[in-house]
This record gives sequence, C-alpha cells and structure tokens, in this order.
Amino acid sequence: MSTHMTLDKQTFLVNHPAYGYNGTIDEIYQNEFLSRLPTDRIYLDHAGTTLYTQSQLDAHFRQLRTSFLNNPHSEQEDSKTLLLIHECIESILSIFETSSRDYSIVFTLNTTHACQLLSTLFPFSSKSEYAYMIDSHNSLIGIRQQAKLHGGSFSVIDYPSFIYNQRTNSDYYESFHCVGHSPPDSESISTSISYCLFACPAENNFNGLRPPLNQLVQPFITARDDSSNDFRIPVKNQPSKSCRWLTLVDCAKYLSTKPFSLKSYPVDFVVLSFYKIFGYPTGLGALIIRNDVLKILNKEHYFGGGSVEYVSPYDDTRVDYKSNINGFIHGTIPFTSILSVYHGFQLITSQLTYKSISLHTQCLIDYCRNEMSQLAYSNGQKLCLFYDARGDLTKDYGYSYGPVLNFNLYNKHGQFLSCRLVQRIASDHNITLRVGTFCAPGASQSYLNSRKSFETNHECRRGLFCGTNHDGEDVIDSGRQPLGSIRLSLGWMSRYEDIQIWIDFLCQIVLQGIGIAPLFPSSAENGNLLSENLNLTLTHIYIYPIKSCAPMSVTEWPLTSIAFLYDREWMIVDQNMNPLTLKRLPSLSQIKPHIDLKQKQLILSASNHPSFIIDILHGLLQVFKKKPDNSYSCLLDSAIVKSSVQLKDRALCNVYSGEIEQWLTRVLGIYATLARRTIDSQMTLANEGAFLLVHEESVRQIKSELADYENVTHERFRPNLVVDKQSPKQVCPAYSEDLWKRMLIFHEKQIIRLETSGLCQRCSAVNVDPSTGKNQSHLFTRLQTQRREANTLRANFGILLNLSETYPHAFIRVGDCIQTFT
Repeated sequence: MSTHMTLDKQTFLVNHPAYGYNGTIDEIYQNEFLSRLPTDRIYLDHAGTTLYTQSQLDAHFRQLRTSFLNNPHSEQEDSKTLLLIHECIESILSIFETSSRDYSIVFTLNTTHACQLLSTLFPFSSKSEYAYMIDSHNSLIGIRQQAKLHGGSFSVIDYPSFIYNQRTNSDYYESFHCVGHSPPDSESISTSISYCLFACPAENNFNGLRPPLNQLVQPFITARDDSSNDFRIPVKNQPSKSCRWLTLVDCAKYLSTKPFSLKSYPVDFVVLSFYKIFGYPTGLGALIIRNDVLKILNKEHYFGGGSVEYVSPYDDTRVDYKSNINGFIHGTIPFTSILSVYHGFQLITSQLTYKSISLHTQCLIDYCRNEMSQLAYSNGQKLCLFYDARGDLTKDYGYSYGPVLNFNLYNKHGQFLSCRLVQRIASDHNITLRVGTFCAPGASQSYLNSRKSFETNHECRRGLFCGTNHDGEDVIDSGRQPLGSIRLSLGWMSRYEDIQIWIDFLCQIVLQGIGIAPLFPSSAENGNLLSENLNLTLTHIYIYPIKSCAPMSVTEWPLTSIAFLYDREWMIVDQNMNPLTLKRLPSLSQIKPHIDLKQKQLILSASNHPSFIIDILHGLLQVFKKKPDNSYSCLLDSAIVKSSVQLKDRALCNVYSGEIEQWLTRVLGIYATLARRTIDSQMTLANEGAFLLVHEESVRQIKSELADYENVTHERFRPNLVVDKQSPKQVCPAYSEDLWKRMLIFHEKQIIRLETSGLCQRCSAVNVDPSTGKNQSHLFTRLQTQRREANTLRANFGILLNLSETYPHAFIRVGDCIQTFT
C-alpha cells in the first residue's frame, strides 16, 4: 500500500490562498447543503449536475407564495409575469456581457433540446457543411442528421494540431458527404448563398478541456465581413460571399464555473442547461440566438400558439408569423421555472462571483490531480492514468481546463481496473462519481486509443457507451484496453474535505488490491482438500415467503417439486408493476412474513402497524385492528385481482388491490401492493436457483476481513440453507463450496439430491442489516475485493442449487447430514 501523505488543511490553505471564498466556504456549505446532504456523502459529479442551494429554493418559493403569476400570453404587455420574464432574460444575457438588443433567448428543456431545435431552424441545404470538434457532446454531433436530410456534408475536426494546419494525416480528419435530398421548395433563402455551421464546446464534458476560442471561433466571426484568404480552420467550404459560416458554442459545462462573453466572442448561437450551473430547475435550458441571424432561420417546419399573429384553418398559405424571436417560441413558456433562474444566479454572480469560483475550483482540481498522480502500489506501479495531456496542450496551444479529471486506475500488475467496479465500490463508500464515455464518443475514443476501427469490433458493444451498461467486460485485451473511464468533476461548492475523502478512499481501498484477489483464496491454500467430498451438517433453514422481505427461520420445511413450499411465492410491486427489491428499498427487510401451515395463513407484521393475515388457499385478506379494550377486531376484505404481470423470467403473477394495497403503502411510505405467482407457474420468484446455500466457514472468513463494528452473520446473505462442519476439529476450507457440483441431504430414510446451478452473484443489498434495515456496511466492497470473478463484475458468495428430481411429501430438517461432491 502507498505511504503517500496528503497535506493537512492548514498547509493546504497556506499553499492555496484562493480557496474558499475568503474563508466562507464551510459556512456556505453548512447553510446551503448540510440539511439534505449527509456529511458522509461526497458528491464528485458536478459535470452531470451541480447541487442547488437552500437559499435559491427559499427565494423562488417565497416569490411563488407571495406573487400572482398568470399566463404571459393572456395579458401581453400588461402582464406582470411577462415583465418579470423580460427582467430575467436581461439578467441572463448580462451574464454573457450582452443584452436583448443583440441577442434573444428561446427557452428549451435542456442543451440537447436546444441543439435539436437549432438543427430544425438552421437553413441547411445541399451546399451546406456542418463542422464540429471531435470532443463534441452527442447533442452537437446529432445536428449532422439535419445536414444529411438536406443533402449537405459534415466534417469532424480534431484538436489541437489541425487548428494550426500542422498535420495532414487523413486518419485524423475526414469529411463525409451525406447522401440526402432536400424536400421540394424547402429552402426559403436564395440558392446563391449557402449557410454552414461550425460547433464546438467551450468546455467538453469528458475531461474539461477548454479550447482557445480566439483561435477556434474567432476566425469564423471575422470571416462574416472579411472572407480572408488566410482561413486556417480545416473545413471543406472556405468562407466567401456565397458561403456564410455561422458559429455554435456549447456552454453547458463551461458556465458552471466560468462566464462566457458574447462581447468578446459574438458567436451566432449558444446552448446551455441551467441545472449545470446551479442545480435547479431541471428541465430548463436555453438557445441564445444573435438577432442578426433570426431572419435566415426556418419558420416553416412548425407553428404553434404564440408564434403566429394569424393562421387560417383552411388556407395553408395564410400563416403570419410574429416578428423577431417571438416567431420561434411555440406555446406558453415555463414561466415559473424561468423565474427561478434569477435566484439561481444571485449567489453565483453577486455573493461569490465567477472569478472567485474559477479560482476556488482550480485550486481543488490541481491539488486533487497532484495528489492522485503521486499514488502508487508498493511495487512502484502508478495508480492513475489521466486523459488530458495538460502539459502539451496548455503550454503549446493555449488550451485550459475546467475542474474535471478523467482517468483510469491500474491494479498493481499494470492492468486497467474496471471503471464500473471502481464506481460501485465508491458508491458503497458514499462517493458519487460517473463512469462511461460521457456522451462524448470522439474524445473517449481519442484518449482511450480506440479509434474508428475499434467501432466495428464487436467487443466495443459489450463495453460502455454514454453511461454505465449492463454487467459485462469494460476492460478487454488482458487488461490493456479500457472501454470507458472515470470522471471526477467539481462544482463551486466542492471542498477540501471532499478531495481528502476521495484520496483516502484510493489509498485505503483501491490500493489494497481491488480486482486482483484469487477466486478461491482459502481453498487455494488447501489444494489437497479440493477434490475430497465433505460431510457437513445443515444448521439453519430459511424461507422467504415474500421476495426481498424478512426471512422466516424454521426447523423443518416441506418441499414442492421445485423448491421449498411457499418460498418466494409472493412479491411486492410498485405502481408500474415492477418488483420492489431490497437494494432499492431496504425497509422491505422490516416486513416480517410468517407461514402457519396448519391454518394455511400468511401473516404479515411490521413495527407500529396492525398485523395482516392472508388465507393462502382462498385468498381472503384479514386485517386485525386493536380496539379500546385491547381486544382485536377482524375485518375481511376479498382479495381482488387487479391485473396480471409477466416478469422477465416469464413467471406470471396476479396483482392484488384492496386492504393489502393500502397496508403495504402505509408501511413502506410509497405506493405498493402484493403479487403472487400463479398456481400453474413452474418456478418461484427467486432470481436464479431454487435454493441458496451459504457455508458458515466462508462467513467467518469474510467477517474476519471486515472492521470489528460490522455485525455480519449468515443472515446478511439471505440463504435458504446454511451448512457447517460437523465438529470443531474438522477441516472444511472457506469458499470450498465454489467447487461443489452436487450434494446429498440425508433426511431420516430419504436422500434428497441437489445439483449446483452456479455461484450466487452479489449486489449491494448485502450491506443492508436485516435487523435494522439500515445500509451502513462495506461488505459489498470486501466481496468485490476478495470474491470478484475474473474479467467480470460478478462478486460471488454462496452457491445456487436445484432439485435433481421430484420428492413427493419430502421434508428437510435442521440437523440433517449433508454430503458434498466436487
């Protein structure tokens, strides 16, 4: 393990005087976030969305409570709402050092929606070219579809060398002519002028790279009035009187920590999402348009309420659009959400200022990168590989960076760790970050060395795309080729403590050896025993009448043709008929089912709630309510089958309504009701095997590797069968069950034969303490460290079993002898 020592906070403050907004960051954090963000929760995904402040919410909802706001279409110039909206628009434009004299705003759902809207408004033609930077977000790349529809072309521009015409390798720069046809009479402008569009991110959301805009967009701006012969951006169609280039800048990530000046760079279009800047509201973005280009945008695609002065319901030639920006705004704008934007900017622009935010976040990200770059294993292997090439780009080409780090981690053998694995274990330690390719495929492929040829490889489809995918390999080629990476991003409210907890996590957890533990650590030390059959004792039996709820411990229990009687016969579903799981809702563990075999009843109990009794045979539901004299009254309610649902494994269930629906909703605090598999179903509601077996020696082994305060018993693994050695002197290695192929249970004169169907893959539900329903353990992390299957994200513990044949009227009892076979 690394012995690297991090800076104490006092030394950090001395070395980074620009940190903390003159010493107010801790007070701001406590006032704005502490009430809803636990002190042990570390948020490092501000490029996804930043956090909203309590003061913004208070100010916005105070305005809603004390103001009368009506539809701005209703009163037009006399509308108070419209006046407030205009003030808010001017406030937003002032952030960009401009005003409504030069720019207008169309409010959208988000940046992606703004790009989609612009793609339909832009006057693409068969002579048009759409050029975008290689590190663009998918939302910018998607605009090329409209260029294709009109028969135009698109170009992909790499960085940085191409901007300066220093490289001509065609592998890095390609122009694609897109086959397409313009609809008849679809162009509203003269065919003698073609309009082209150049798009780039002001800061990409892959690694925070900020290009030198004076070298990148300024040439296009200058070429509006001067078609210079020295135009150095590698596009196919050079600017001229007949070829006009317009510019689009994606500011979604940039604006979170730095202002964009339309005075310095008067581009034609800017797109943004407000939740990236101050967290609230989501579902609100903007397309900012230079007023001089409004006249060339298409209005003919669609019109709606508010965008037209008059439209004939009969004559399709009679459509009179409103002037200027109003002709592009369809329907009522989200005026209450827009008003919240004003309050969002108040803290950032008035109390803190963008300059202090930039300095604060830069201190933290530089410190974090420096600390991470020094981390190494005991054999000298570095832990981190960063995807930024900061030295070359910032020194030679004028690039800069936002508060983002993109990287992958090595194991001590120099192989890449699964980024999904790192994310899962970080989440287990209350650290939120993001992995994947971050909707920036060009940047991801460039930095991960998985260029265009890699796209055709079928291995790529098993990896990561914009976010996380299903469990599968995200590192291939014997650990040498990652398919995704890890992104750590900071916001204006990030603190020194966040960085320290992250560095401690890397030192104390990752550098311990995640992902390289042998599959059978204890068994490997006792190789001579692996092939021997073992004689064990069945020490516990559990059934789970309701999937994901508390178990029922029994001393003996009957078998059906496929499993234990009534085991996972029922489940609880939400309003969408999706099963509620322990991982999603740990409080399920506090619902305690009990089966009374003689009375044929399922009895449900939960703290501070009356018990519920279900007649198993006839489906009658009984709720017992306490009367003043401490006796109980029983109310009958016929079970009504509300609907049926077929699960992914094709098991068919009946879903019930009535009193049970109300009872479960009250107990769990969210809508819930009960579902039962149909009588003719040939499977239980278990995820995989009919029986889950846990070996007590393996429990003792994994417990010994956890902190003393972790109360881990076999119940944490939700087994049906628990086995242990027959005497203290017997040698029965931990994890030897991984090799068992079949087993026999000797019950009186009957022998029950079971076959292994596989190992049990574990999720973070093992962290839930069944006695409290609290998720406070790091057991999942330890399983991922010690029990992860090679080349997968499977962390296994216990084995799955199925009956080899049918045993009519058979029972299994605690104390039965078990014989295993490898």
